[in-house]
Amino acid sequence: MKIYIAYTGGTIGMVPSEQGLTPDAAFADHLAQHLNASDELTHDFVIASYLSLIDSSNATPKDWQTIARDIESRWQDFDAFIVLHGTDTMAYTASALSCMFENGDKPIIVTGSQVPMYKVRTDAMINVMGAISACEALNCVKHHNGVFLFFAGRLIEGDRAHKAHTSDWQAFSSPNCPERGVLGIDWRWAVTDSTQKSMNVRIPEMEEGAVTILPVFPGVQASHWLGLLSENVKGAVLLSYGAGNAPDKDPALLALLKAATDRGVVIVNVSQCGAGSVAAGAYAAGSALVKAGVISGKDMTYEAAFVKLSFLIGLGSSSEEIKNCFS
Repeated sequence: MKIYIAYTGGTIGMVPSEQGLTPDAAFADHLAQHLNASDELTHDFVIASYLSLIDSSNATPKDWQTIARDIESRWQDFDAFIVLHGTDTMAYTASALSCMFENGDKPIIVTGSQVPMYKVRTDAMINVMGAISACEALNCVKHHNGVFLFFAGRLIEGDRAHKAHTSDWQAFSSPNCPERGVLGIDWRWAVTDSTQKSMNVRIPEMEEGAVTILPVFPGVQASHWLGLLSENVKGAVLLSYGAGNAPDKDPALLALLKAATDRGVVIVNVSQCGAGSVAAGAYAAGSALVKAGVISGKDMTYEAAFVKLSFLIGLGSSSEEIKNCFS
């Protein structure tokens, strides 16, 4: 099996500098030495280090586009793909690749580490080797292919992953969907639909600044959101309370949302809670959002909702088309 490993940046390949940890341009060579030293690996690896390494805190939708086009350009030459990425925005990138390589017939695994590889107590090679193991297993079972995030023994659907912990080895969760697989001594797989759908690769021109996030908090006022809903914004993720609620006694706040949706901004309601689904209209406070034109994100993570909006806007979809995709 031929595996392409793209080092895009992130903690896994960082080294100390006067400004703190920074991506190491020589990391690809160090990783190759580790992999070549293993007697158990018989695959052909190509490890590419991006010229402009990304601290994932600085990642933008344009970076998702760059990674996807890199993979697309090598699609016919490799059997599997691993993207090494920083943890801060890893869930966003995994979700973006899921959109761009819909029903992919080869595995794409996004991973990284909580601790840099140069340290003694690091999870770097554990996650890399786990990602390789996932590629091996998925390559043998065609209907298991697609985009995934692998971390600390958990293989999560790319558009279901959520950054859940800053300092635990298990940094990611899948709050509303069973993990596809768990790696212990052997793999334990979830039961999935074996139907293989046709792959659809779409890598749009990503518009930076087209999507925003609207936080709901006690005392939130229209003035807090006014700048966030500027004229260039085309989509927004509303981080609501509980099952999709927000203040319904503030006419100015609701009028702001209604004015935005009337001019074509798609506002998707996603719960602030760590798990569960939005039940649009179950409470009066949620019904007011529906009347203002806000649509339900159901049980999506906010990362996935943000990415899906960005992706569909990048495709040039109309507001109604975007709403239909969410419903």
